[in-house]
Amino acid sequence: MKEPNYRKLLVWEKAHKNALAGIKLIELFNKKHEKIAEQFLAAITSVGANIAEGSGGYKGKEFARFLNIALRSAFETDNWLQVIKDSNIIGQLKILNELEDNNLEIIKMLIALIKTQQN
Repeated sequence: MKEPNYRKLLVWEKAHKNALAGIKLIELFNKKHEKIAEQFLAAITSVGANIAEGSGGYKGKEFARFLNIALRSAFETDNWLQVIKDSNIIGQLKILNELEDNNLEIIKMLIALIKTQQN
């Protein structure tokens, strides 16, 4: 089987790397913040998953629909990153700023890709 097309998308690659970093990050959460960790993990892993699902044979507006779901998950990820940073529940780690910067870049890439798919 050849490599799926979504793996060739730079936006998926960035989302995948962000998800892996997010998975490592939640190891730092203590038990009392488990719900926040779960919500954050669901959001950050959903970005790449929706890009992958949408690329599975969909084109144009239908692919854009999945990209919009990925975009909403990226915005949710941004929210959880702000909650984690502002609450200081795991400290002010450099990785939080890196995740935020990467996520904002993913948001911009998704918006651009959605526009091309809708035209």
